[in-house]
Amino acid sequence: MREALRRTLRRRPPLRRLLRDLARAIPNAGGAVYLVGGYLRNIVEGREPADVDLLVTGLSYLRTGDVLRSLSVTVPGIRKVVAAGRHFPVHRIAVDWGKEYIDISNARAGGSPRPLRPGAGRDDVHGWPSAGTGRDAPGSVVPADDREAVDDAARRDFTINGLLFRLAPGRTIEDGHLLDPVGGIEDVRRKRIRCVGEAADRFREDPLRIVRAIRLKSERHGFVLDPATASAIRRLGPRLLPAASPDRLSVELVRSLSADPAGTIDDLRRLGLLKVLLPELCQHSNPANERIARRYRFLRRSLGTPLPHHLLFGNLLADLPLDAALSVARRLRLPDLRSVASTLRCLHILTHPEALRFPRAETESALFATEDPRGRIALYRAVQHAGKRPARNLNRFIKKCRSRALIINGIWLENNGFPEGPMRREILLRIREETLAGKMTHRIDAVRLAESMR
Repeated sequence: MREALRRTLRRRPPLRRLLRDLARAIPNAGGAVYLVGGYLRNIVEGREPADVDLLVTGLSYLRTGDVLRSLSVTVPGIRKVVAAGRHFPVHRIAVDWGKEYIDISNARAGGSPRPLRPGAGRDDVHGWPSAGTGRDAPGSVVPADDREAVDDAARRDFTINGLLFRLAPGRTIEDGHLLDPVGGIEDVRRKRIRCVGEAADRFREDPLRIVRAIRLKSERHGFVLDPATASAIRRLGPRLLPAASPDRLSVELVRSLSADPAGTIDDLRRLGLLKVLLPELCQHSNPANERIARRYRFLRRSLGTPLPHHLLFGNLLADLPLDAALSVARRLRLPDLRSVASTLRCLHILTHPEALRFPRAETESALFATEDPRGRIALYRAVQHAGKRPARNLNRFIKKCRSRALIINGIWLENNGFPEGPMRREILLRIREETLAGKMTHRIDAVRLAESMR
C-alpha cells in the first residue's frame, strides 16, 4: 500500500507537498491527519485516485480551521480555505494547481461506534495484519492514538470507504500506516458492496445510501451487493427513499446511470426502487424497464461510453408522453434539463411524423437543433429497435437536407416587413417543406408563397 501511495503522489508533486505540510502542521497542533475514503479505495482497486479527502483527529473543528488558515498564509499552493457542508461540516482547501478541492473533516463524535470486525487493525506494523494478505491477527487491538480515527471509520457507510492511512509527519508522508478496521480491503478483493455494521441502521441514518450502494456497484465491473445489504435495500428502500434529498439523490442517480445505465435500471427494478423513483413507468402490468435497459445497450453499442446526459435521461423518459416526461425530469432534478427537453421533443417528432403539418421541415429542424445529430438519431433507432418497428434512414435524409440550400430565411422575412410571430415560422416551414419535397426550386416561387401567406 505504501509503495502504491508513493507512486500516485509522485505523479502529483503539488499535492504531495501540500499533504506533507499538513502532516507537519496538524501534529504540531496536537492532532493527527489521515487520508480517507475514495482516494485510498481507488488505490486498493488499482484505479487512478481522484478526490482527496482527509480526516483530522485530536483537534476541534474550529481549531482545525485556525491551523488551515494559518497554513494558507505560509504555504504556497493554497488559494483559500472555506468552511462548508450543510449535513456534515468540513473545511475545503482550494488549490492553485487545479479546480479540485481538498475536503478536511474532523472525526465524528457522539453515539456508540459500531463493532469492528475481529482483529481489525493496520498494515504490517508490529504484528498487525498485512493489508496484502487480508488475514486478521486475532487479538489485535487499536492503538490509543488511532482510536478516534478507527471509531470514525466505524461510522461510515460502506466498508470500501472505511480505509484510513495516517500520514507520517516528515518528508516521507508515505511512511505512515494503513488502517482497515471494517474489512474494506477484503470486500474489494471479493468485489462486494457491503454496509458497515447493520445495513438497516445505515440506511435509516441516511436514505441516500440506498442509491449510493447501487452507484458504487455500477461504477465497478463485476461487483455485487452483499446479500445483507441488498436485503435491507429491498425491505426498506421503498419506505425510506422518498425522504432522501432530491438534489443529492439526483447526483447519485446521474453517476450510476453514467457508469452503467442498463445495470442501474436492472438493479433499481430488482430491488423495488424503480417504482419509487419512476412510478409513471410502472403503472402497467408490463413495466418499461426492460425496454429502457435494451435501449441503453443499443445506445452504448452505437455511440460508445460514456453516454451524454441528454441521451441518458432522454432514453430513461422516452416511454412517457412529452409533458409527463418533462415533469418527471423536473421532479428528479435532472441536470441539463433544456437539452433533455430538446432531445425528447426531437424524439417525439421523429417517432410521430404523421402528426406533423410539415414532416420534412420539422424533422430537419429537430435534428439540426444540435451540432451533432448522431445522438438523436441513435436514440430514435434504439426506440424503434426496442419496439420492433422499422426505422427511417435519417442519415440519408440529412444528406438530402444539406444538398438543398435555404431559399429564404428569417432575416429576409424581417427585412421585408413580415411581422414577428408564429406566422414567420409557418412561412419558413412551408417553404422548406416544399423545397425538401422537390416542389420548389426557385426563389421567385418562395417569395410569392411568402407574400400569399402575409
